[in-house]
Amino acid sequence: MTDNRTIVLTHTEIERKMQRMAWEIYENNHLAKQLVLVGIGDNGNHISKSIGKILSQISKISIQYGHITIDKPKGFDSDALLECDTNLKGEIVIMVDDVLNSGKTMLACMLPVIAQKPSKIQTVVLANRNHKAFPVKADIVGISLATTLQEHIWFEIEPDNKMLIFLT
Repeated sequence: MTDNRTIVLTHTEIERKMQRMAWEIYENNHLAKQLVLVGIGDNGNHISKSIGKILSQISKISIQYGHITIDKPKGFDSDALLECDTNLKGEIVIMVDDVLNSGKTMLACMLPVIAQKPSKIQTVVLANRNHKAFPVKADIVGISLATTLQEHIWFEIEPDNKMLIFLT
């Protein structure tokens, strides 16, 4: 990372945001027997597991996990590969990513999920930049940031497992 970065959220603040996001997921799905949290990329996967752990502590809902791998810069030109032990047909799927920029990655990642015919899809992001080029919105957001197109938001997991969000 460069030296001109500004910390937007510290590890403690991210943990608080994820706690609130888990409660929102629970409030929206309190009658569900099972939820499938699908993390997008390594960062989304890390966040989904953290939120899933919180959900397991606050509810009796069974939590399953999936993971989508995609080359984010390529978006639609890259095949989104869904790995999930659970068939998503009829399931409530919570798609989790670190930062929502244009919506291109989230939309590309929805394609293999939609193909399995879930009953509902909700989107969860830790940081939302509000630069939509595609018709995707986050249902649950940790923080919304008004940024220029030249600025970048970075989610980082440090070697000691501390999470940070930076603006450069």
